[in-house]
Amino acid sequence: MVKKKISTALSAALIVSMLATGLIVTIQGNTTLEVAKSAGDKKVEVVKA
Repeated sequence: MVKKKISTALSAALIVSMLATGLIVTIQGNTTLEVAKSAGDKKVEVVKA
């Protein structure tokens, strides 16, 4: 009984940590894309100038 509760708690913690990691990766991916876009825009501006 105790082992089952511990394994359930561990699996729940694992799922929560995986969701948190996915969220962090998504946020970082978006910021990276925005930085790349802004860098591309700056390059375009330089070429036009």
